Amino acid sequence: MRKHSTHRRVLLGLAIAVAIHSAAHAQTQAASAGASENMHVINVPAQPLSQAVLAYARQAGIDVYVDDAALAGRQSQAMEGNYTALGGLEALLAGSGVGYRQRVSNNGARVNVQLYNLPAAGTVVTDSLPVGAGDAAPGGDSRDMRGANDVFDNDFSSVYKGKAELEHYRGTQPADALKGMVNVFSGDMRNGGALDPNVRGIEGPGRVPVIIDGTEQALTVWRGYNGANNRSYIDPSLIGGIQVLKGPGITRDVNSSVGGAVVVKTLSVDDIVKPGKNFGIEVKAEGANNSTSPRLPTLLTGQDYRNVPGFPGNTGSAAWSSPNAPYTDPTLREKLKTDRDNKTLSMGDRAWRAAIAGKTGDFDLLGAYAYRNRGNYYSGRNDAQYYEQEGLPQNTQTLIRRLANDYRPGDEIPNTSSKMQSWLFKTTWHITDDQSLELGLRDSLSHYGEIMPSRIFVSGVNDIGAIQWPESKVDAKAYNLKYRWNPDNSPYINLHANVWTTRTASHTYTSGGFPNYAQGPDNPIIYNTALANSQNNRVGFTVSNKMHFGENVDLTIGGDMQHEKLSSSDVYNGVVDGWRQYPRAGRRDEYNINFAAQWRPLSFLTLDAGMRYSAYRAHDDFLASQVRAGKGSQFGVVAQSSREFSYDTMETSPEAFIKAYRPSLVEAGSTPEDIAAWEDIVRQIYEGQTYQLTNTVPWLPDSKGKYSRGADPCVNGTVKNLPNYVADTCMVTTGGKYDLVTGSPRTRRGHAWAPMLSATFNFTRNSRAYIRYAEAYRFPSMFESTIGFSASINPLNELRPEHARTWEVAYIHDLRDVFSLTDDHRADVKLTYFRNKTTDVIERGNNLQFTNLDKQVIQGLEFQARYDNGRFFTDIGVAKTLKNKACDESVAILLDPNFGRVPSCVNYGFIGSYLLTQASPKLSVNWTLGARFFNEALEIGARGVYYRAYDNPQLTQFVEKDKISGYGLNVPYTWGTIVTYDAYADYKLKNGLTFELAGTNLSNRYYVDPLTRSLMPAPGRTLRMSVTASF
Repeated sequence: MRKHSTHRRVLLGLAIAVAIHSAAHAQTQAASAGASENMHVINVPAQPLSQAVLAYARQAGIDVYVDDAALAGRQSQAMEGNYTALGGLEALLAGSGVGYRQRVSNNGARVNVQLYNLPAAGTVVTDSLPVGAGDAAPGGDSRDMRGANDVFDNDFSSVYKGKAELEHYRGTQPADALKGMVNVFSGDMRNGGALDPNVRGIEGPGRVPVIIDGTEQALTVWRGYNGANNRSYIDPSLIGGIQVLKGPGITRDVNSSVGGAVVVKTLSVDDIVKPGKNFGIEVKAEGANNSTSPRLPTLLTGQDYRNVPGFPGNTGSAAWSSPNAPYTDPTLREKLKTDRDNKTLSMGDRAWRAAIAGKTGDFDLLGAYAYRNRGNYYSGRNDAQYYEQEGLPQNTQTLIRRLANDYRPGDEIPNTSSKMQSWLFKTTWHITDDQSLELGLRDSLSHYGEIMPSRIFVSGVNDIGAIQWPESKVDAKAYNLKYRWNPDNSPYINLHANVWTTRTASHTYTSGGFPNYAQGPDNPIIYNTALANSQNNRVGFTVSNKMHFGENVDLTIGGDMQHEKLSSSDVYNGVVDGWRQYPRAGRRDEYNINFAAQWRPLSFLTLDAGMRYSAYRAHDDFLASQVRAGKGSQFGVVAQSSREFSYDTMETSPEAFIKAYRPSLVEAGSTPEDIAAWEDIVRQIYEGQTYQLTNTVPWLPDSKGKYSRGADPCVNGTVKNLPNYVADTCMVTTGGKYDLVTGSPRTRRGHAWAPMLSATFNFTRNSRAYIRYAEAYRFPSMFESTIGFSASINPLNELRPEHARTWEVAYIHDLRDVFSLTDDHRADVKLTYFRNKTTDVIERGNNLQFTNLDKQVIQGLEFQARYDNGRFFTDIGVAKTLKNKACDESVAILLDPNFGRVPSCVNYGFIGSYLLTQASPKLSVNWTLGARFFNEALEIGARGVYYRAYDNPQLTQFVEKDKISGYGLNVPYTWGTIVTYDAYADYKLKNGLTFELAGTNLSNRYYVDPLTRSLMPAPGRTLRMSVTASF
């Protein structure tokens, strides 16, 4: 194993060395200029020069870099005819006071130029921003324009949301930032203050990483009986844009996984500094209603529970209550406010942001501070029929459909408050015209309402309480240093490097206990067993270099690594510790080396191919510390290596009884004499009698620990076909072979190669299609590599990495010619089919231990379209899931070994599994539309979001009719049909002031978000007013 580890380090070092060496070696190479000699048909109407340059760049197929100040306030003349790329550009710029210099193309077949103001006294040329298809990372409007275009320009699936759209539809929680993005969701949106991305039905630790300015942070927390969810923390006030990449792939600067990645860019200098300026200030203040201050409880830590009136187990409490299960703790109960208390102009949700930025000499600087304080929200009042049904069975499956009978429509929803303050600092040093170094610092301190989902109950599933817990606290810090080198005179150097670290201190109410807990009269002092304290630190490095060989071949080589450490200051006091689970702690490293090549052999054909090598290792520090302290025996696992069935037969001879039970006497050590005497007694009793005999038969797994239907004697006919079998007596018993396996804190390792291939066919100038195949491996996460809450390691079966294989076929059409639009307008459609098959899915098994499911298959269709003619704009996204199946014969037969009624492939996931609660809506529709008036000073827009109701008849069959066991854990909370409407109107004054009025859930609908793991309705109608001053 050490050899493999050394081999991985050598490969990673080699990739980095090749990337840097190839750059340095080729610095003096010249680029081909042949592309600049081709003739192009150009038709650019008279318009602002900035828009004319964009239109020209698209028609001539060139990349143009420009200082925003160079084009500000300038107009172009109409231009029509046949031109070479550079000749036409020179004609377009004639007399404008703007010149250009040619750069070596970032894309071997394209001309690359940089615009600048013609020499004049006092002229300062700042960092260039791409307005074509260059390789640099733009900010501000250029970033958002490029992100929106990439949805239709890239030959892989993505969806983008820019700064303006994020702020128009701000929402209540950070997870609302993902709402309205096609086939993108977030788990448990309302309980926890974080993102848990779900892309095309794929969710969970490491499956869809959230990458913020090149940094990564995530923490898995316990949801009690409701499983676990993965959390990434971000302040929406700092977001400049969000791009969601769907499915695995090799994308530069992005370490995507089996489900894709969420790539977040924070505010940039160009978000604050206006075009043509070198300095800017932005101050934004806003207020919203639908919020009330939470009445946070005072903890009783250190007090004697017998001195607290009404405390469980004390005088005045319920007779069945107990201090060590204090569900009825009166100090946590609150009388909820009703819709009568929700005033339209309450403005209980208040926020402001201040940012200052400048461009001076060789430096760009940005500093920003954001603050938001929001109380508990009120739920909607209307259309609650699905959630207030009467006469249903009182069980966990009907909880959601009875929710509005406890949390009444329009009432306050406890544990939903939030207070967040964040700082952001960025500085970029433009070392030379082709080199830059950027330093980024970010710190977000958040306090947010949270409750363990299983603690919402007071006395069972029929008594959902108005319980208010203290707020959780998370301090998430991030630091990164980016280096870029892209010299003009070499097609072989386009170097990206980034070193980063995140430091996340979390103090969350997720440990499994109670805020006020006491063991009993022998130890009556109250202490907090609900709070989990952890520190998650990560350090990472990414490097890549892109090279161009001639006009038709590009090659990118890259590598990245990440070290993660999870620790906790919590003291674990034993197996029974106030309902708390072990504090997870460990270390994990992951390495990736990749290359991606593009070849354009023909004008209508583009071929891409790549490969990624991945490796990891993980170590459980908590288990190791317990073993060193001599407590390893507490963490032993009872593993069942075989099982046993019993069945009855009608017998007429005593020999059948003797044959069935004699082996147990021998195993018990009985002497031959004793056995002979016992046989004589049996013969005397059963001779000439007809009796019912209980027999046993072993059930053995295969070499991987998997059980099969073919070996199940109750299902395969072995027992039921016996002539003397007693009907309905075959059943699994508690017998079998059990092994006590002591916890072993050994280091776990793995490595694998994954390919990527795609082909793009350009049918016409406006239409194309691509077919894409990509694989990815996901190794066990920190959560899956350590012992602790919700699920633990199976010591008898080593986890294998997940292996995703994804096919994607898409057709894209630019419809501007159809609608007679100019080049600065937009009209595009994209239709995509995808199929994702993941084998060895890491999942929680029947025994609450991690296992590998055979496979999960998800396939579906996505439709994306947009139209923008400058006055009217609209965007629509539709996602339809055609199939979502989880398959594993062993898990299926173990759920129902007596009858085998659970098929090997089930919808969404098996009972009790994590996958079952991660199924996204079968049909979702997002539609936005709007218009601009008064020379774009006034903009109004609206958004409608539709989710089809949850429907899984197969699960209903299992639970209500077949009574399959295990349903009490990780129950999927259903949702009814959801339709919400949001809208905004903003007006920009010439003095830099912008006023906005926005509303979310305008129909005030009562609903529960898809993928929720908590009994919490979504926010009701919320109105927000804001004013922004830009200088």
